[in-house]
Amino acid sequence: MHNSPWLISCLALGWLCLAPSPSVADSPNTPKTRFNITFGQLDTCDSYSITASGYAYRDFFMVHSLDNNKARSGERLHLKFYVLTSMDAHILLSVTDRLRPTDRVYEIVIGAGGNTFSAIRTAMGMRRVSTNQDRNLLSVYEPTPIEIVQTQNAELFVYIPGFKKEPLLQFVDTSALNINYISFSSFGSNTARWFYDCSFDGFDNELSPDKPEPLVEQKLLDYINLRGEKASQPGNLSSLKFHFRPLSVAYEPDKSWLHTTLNFIMHWQDDRLAWKPADYGYLESIEHRDLKIWNPQIYTLNGADYYSSRNLVQYRAELRVYSNGNVTLYLNKMGLTNRCVDTARNWPHERITCDIQLGVIGEVGMGSLSLIYDDQRSPVAPNEHVNTPSGWTFNDISVQQVVNGSQSRYSPKHTLQTMAGDVAIEFRLQRNSKFYMTVFFVPLTACQIFVILSFVLRSTRRSALILISLLITAWALMYITRHAPPFYVPALMSDYKVLMIIATYCYVLHVALMWLELYPPRAKAPNCLMTVMNSNVLRFVLGLRLADSSVYCDVQEKPWPHLAKILNNLSSIVVVITFAILDVTSI
Repeated sequence: MHNSPWLISCLALGWLCLAPSPSVADSPNTPKTRFNITFGQLDTCDSYSITASGYAYRDFFMVHSLDNNKARSGERLHLKFYVLTSMDAHILLSVTDRLRPTDRVYEIVIGAGGNTFSAIRTAMGMRRVSTNQDRNLLSVYEPTPIEIVQTQNAELFVYIPGFKKEPLLQFVDTSALNINYISFSSFGSNTARWFYDCSFDGFDNELSPDKPEPLVEQKLLDYINLRGEKASQPGNLSSLKFHFRPLSVAYEPDKSWLHTTLNFIMHWQDDRLAWKPADYGYLESIEHRDLKIWNPQIYTLNGADYYSSRNLVQYRAELRVYSNGNVTLYLNKMGLTNRCVDTARNWPHERITCDIQLGVIGEVGMGSLSLIYDDQRSPVAPNEHVNTPSGWTFNDISVQQVVNGSQSRYSPKHTLQTMAGDVAIEFRLQRNSKFYMTVFFVPLTACQIFVILSFVLRSTRRSALILISLLITAWALMYITRHAPPFYVPALMSDYKVLMIIATYCYVLHVALMWLELYPPRAKAPNCLMTVMNSNVLRFVLGLRLADSSVYCDVQEKPWPHLAKILNNLSSIVVVITFAILDVTSI
């Protein structure tokens, strides 16, 4: 009995030594967040950090097959991950990893607008289809879980587990996308850290780094980049062949700008990049966004402004390298704006030749590079159509080589270089004069007819025709200023000016004739005027009855009404001749 206390102490000490100690995760003192996620649990996850500022999806992950992302019955996709950020957690679900801005995607944004709302979009940055106004879902101190489910019924659900059981966002897509890739991003200067493939929640095999190219293609890419010698210019290169295909041509006459859209193709030889196809899976060519080889700096030398004279390769370009060392550069839908002054001054019959002057800037210390047009490939086939979204008709294209070595230009680095080897792509354009002649020449002709008809009418009908002609002429002159060039007076505008002057004269003449016929002067007509009115030659030319005895007596008694007839017929002949001359010179 005296040994019993000692025995009890030994048994208690042994039980303490053998009993399992509680884990850190099970400890009641372990801190948990509002979504019941501990940082100790996140240690079992893979992570991806976004430190670069700006809105861009830089890295893509390939989604595993449906069996590996916990898709249940009736589901096509089931993903779960966690994020630490203050706002703007962007998730992109897409079919491909090479996206264009207009491609259909599912873009999920949690905590947008300063952590004030969330949304689903069907394009990058636009076309919002679902919105939630719950605030403060994100935090840099507490991880936020995000769960995405896509069902077989084309439904897309976004959950925040631990926040509420109902979906935070949902969207039904009648043409559901087959998701293959996922990417993460943020916005502005905001940073973020994502956690995925977590073993503690069972989603430990969701994503894998994107490796879409076969191993042989990656080996070939590494070989070409190595042989490219840090994208240096080939030493034996002296010229570049090119051809092009115009898509649209438009001329802006008020600014003297030519707007063109081209598909531009260049090709050259770089023997350093050649390979044996048998060594690389019989690949004959390769096109990859990570190609790091030399490509030319080609500039438009007559751009409309500074931004139009920049390096053209910055456009959406595609590089393709062939096994024989040939390199092809595609510039798709390249839009250019160039200066082109119309000096003919014959609106609306202008025919102008506008050119696009192109030159290549070689590397310092290397020889100059010439552009050689591949004349075996016509820029426009006979059955092709070039859009002309302006009042100008596209007639022809030609390419002129600059061979005069005495001319020179400055490179972007302010180095004086020769223009020998540059090219000029010339577009011959003609204004659609039929449209303008129909719009403006028909009213001009109508007004001329009205004025001529007024000579055979009397009283109010004559004055009405003349006033109508004046109103139409004034309206046409105001409307023509919206289309005619303002730095000179076109011939058609001069015709309207002459027409308005003649119409005004005819109205004044009408008033004078009425005065001579109805209220003639009491004074006797001068003898010289009487002699002129009795001249048979003048009366024959004016279409009046010859001066016989009865006419002579009538003229002597009533000279002023006869003077009115002579003035009327003489004015009609002069007006008809003037209109004929104007019409001939205007057509």
